Amino acid sequence: MNQQKLRFLVVTAHPHDFTHSAATCGIHAARGDQVTVVSIGTGLYTHNERLHGELMKPPGERDRTVTRQRPDHYAKTKAEELRKACALFGIEDVRILHAEEPFRVARSPKTVEDIRDVILELRPHVMITQSPYLTGHHRLLSGALDDHAEAAYASLEARTLAATARYGSDVPPHRVAAAYFPGVYFEKDQYDFYVDVTDWFERRVQAEMAFRSQGHTDDFARRRIAVTLGSIGWYAGVMYAEAFVREKPEVLPGIIVADNSLERAEEPPSQHIRRISGAEEPWK
Repeated sequence: MNQQKLRFLVVTAHPHDFTHSAATCGIHAARGDQVTVVSIGTGLYTHNERLHGELMKPPGERDRTVTRQRPDHYAKTKAEELRKACALFGIEDVRILHAEEPFRVARSPKTVEDIRDVILELRPHVMITQSPYLTGHHRLLSGALDDHAEAAYASLEARTLAATARYGSDVPPHRVAAAYFPGVYFEKDQYDFYVDVTDWFERRVQAEMAFRSQGHTDDFARRRIAVTLGSIGWYAGVMYAEAFVREKPEVLPGIIVADNSLERAEEPPSQHIRRISGAEEPWK
């Protein structure tokens, strides 16, 4: 396989959406690959659980420091949380586009051009963005779109524009080699591959803790990551994993079998149990 250093562009609808592929991004950043994270929105109207809770109270019992908080202050908090989470994985290039929320391409067409400009600047080999398909836990029974799918549409349209030569521009077009969608937007039988992130579990927990504005307490964050990454890991045959779906099949030079698949074929059952549980040798 090609061992060249890669450039990754991660595009999300909201700041917290980065966490769905955070450990995988950390693995690549640690290898020396370049990773840039772009959040289309500030998260201004996303998961403000504290404000929601206060507004559920009778007017006389509400905390006015929460209900009267300036929106730009909350947006700044979300930006700080995103940068803190990215820093845990060695990612320093973090950008927020401040698109109107809830994000819709039709209402914010300039966002597509903004993402195209980022692509032409960074010239990434890989794009990780949100699913353009209404499947998994983000599908809506009404058939209406949500800002996660809209973020995907904007990203993929921007990719197409970046690959198109433009009159009057001195910037050469750029074609992104591959696009992937985090598995959180799909059912397990739709996953194309897993990334073993067991060694990154604690940092995934810390990244979840970073989003205090969303009510992510330490206990909540640890439980959430243990359950979600643990569930994926169980299917992958490791303790913790992140799953991905390819945009389209890729052309390979031949059949490639991952080293860990070959190793597992030769291991005894006890090693399998240790790997997915972290436990000591069973039957002792």
